[in-house]
Amino acid sequence: MGWGAGSAGRCCRLLGLLLCLSSGLQPAETLQVLMGSTPQIVSLNDNISIPCNLSGYNTAELDIKNVGVTWYLKTPRADQEEKVFTFHAGAHISHRNGASMSDNDLRRGNAALSLPQIQFKEAGIYRCYVIVAPSDAHGTSVLEVVAQPEVSLSPKEVTIESDKEKTLSCEVNKFYPNLVDIKWMKVSKNNQDSSVAAEDIRTGASVENEDGTFNVTSILRLQPSLQDNGNVYRCIVSHKTFPAKLLLNSTLTVTAPKADLNSIIGAVIGTIIACIIVLGLGTFVYCKCLKKIPPVT
Repeated sequence: MGWGAGSAGRCCRLLGLLLCLSSGLQPAETLQVLMGSTPQIVSLNDNISIPCNLSGYNTAELDIKNVGVTWYLKTPRADQEEKVFTFHAGAHISHRNGASMSDNDLRRGNAALSLPQIQFKEAGIYRCYVIVAPSDAHGTSVLEVVAQPEVSLSPKEVTIESDKEKTLSCEVNKFYPNLVDIKWMKVSKNNQDSSVAAEDIRTGASVENEDGTFNVTSILRLQPSLQDNGNVYRCIVSHKTFPAKLLLNSTLTVTAPKADLNSIIGAVIGTIIACIIVLGLGTFVYCKCLKKIPPVT
């Protein structure tokens, strides 16, 4: 009875030891694909690389003969994914002109996809599907393609007569996406900002260019008084590609109205005629009244 109880105790201790050892064992690693969690924003015509980092394999380097990688793209307008690039057992198959992967990078666990001259139509969700026999995994990354506007304000300096009319033109060209905000502001000589009357602003509809970018122009009508001399008019442009609002200034010089040209000409002619009349009368009076009669010899 004692022997049985001792054997049972030893068995319980042995079982407990095995449980402790088994609980300390780490499960086999699982293949994982790590991609960016935030959208990757690139500019039109850039040469780009979309990362696809692998983890969870048990070798220092991957044997690329046992690796398969397929890149897919799902655009907003497409119903299904389309293949962009395929790598299988060392063979490279490009479904998009110029797409490529690096063997050396893949050996180090980087299955990044390189795309030259990126276009707007290639924006969307990219999926990297990887097989490292016998495991497989995939991840996705969002790609946005943008174009930063070219902005100009003309003229940069304006000289205008009081109560006359001129315009300022703020041109925003070659931008994408087609979401841009244009505002006008007046900065007085004492550095006080004030808004501009809506009826003085005319912003046209954006026009699409052949490359898919857009242009838009906003025009501000000026009809200042002498009190506006020295004021600054500011075009403020906001776009996704700008880290902050873009400010462009135009300085205003207001002059007093010039005298009417016809009035000037009339005054000059009147003065000339008056001079002629005075001169004629003077000559007449001199000849008739003041000129001495020569003595008779």
